[in-house]
Amino acid sequence: MFNTQVALAAFSLSLSQIVGIGPQNAFVIRQGIGHSHVLPIVLICIVCDLLLIAAGVFGMGSMVLSIPGFLPLVTWTGAAFILWLGIKAFRSACKPATLRTEGGSVRNRDEVIRTLLAVTLLNPYVWLDTVILIGSLSAAYGTEARLSFLAGSSTASVLWFVAIGVFSMKLAPLFRQERSWRVLDVMVGVLMVMTAASLIQQHGLQYL
Repeated sequence: MFNTQVALAAFSLSLSQIVGIGPQNAFVIRQGIGHSHVLPIVLICIVCDLLLIAAGVFGMGSMVLSIPGFLPLVTWTGAAFILWLGIKAFRSACKPATLRTEGGSVRNRDEVIRTLLAVTLLNPYVWLDTVILIGSLSAAYGTEARLSFLAGSSTASVLWFVAIGVFSMKLAPLFRQERSWRVLDVMVGVLMVMTAASLIQQHGLQYL
């Protein structure tokens, strides 16, 4: 039986974990501003998020934690990749020739998909927030409430990614000047470096 109270609790919990400009959301916003493959990007984000949430709700979190070396590998690989994204953003900000109407948004569809999957699946926070945290909290409601919890979490994910996809496209007129892209690149670069540093400080150092 569908439990509305559980679904609402799951919706609030999942939204609190998804909202925030991390590597994945920053990539979606940049592509949206550049009007580059926004629909497939939003769909891929939703599908990945729903699969990870479902995996957590149905008990994959404990299995992931039991795999020797999995979290250290994901943490250090993810930190290195996110740091590289930050360096790439700073380099883009320093090259006026690359700043045009669509900015530095990725135009090739295959490259878009590869980059999006990387910023999603190589980001340890995604695994910690969805598979492990949301999965662990869903267990508190019991197995009979799994589908209700999954429905609430899934709704939050769908609404969030559709919202930032649409919102970022609305920002496009503000980015007709090179200065706007420069500011965005610097902000993304700082965000990526801070995210990588936080990952290493909070999770990576414990594996040394």
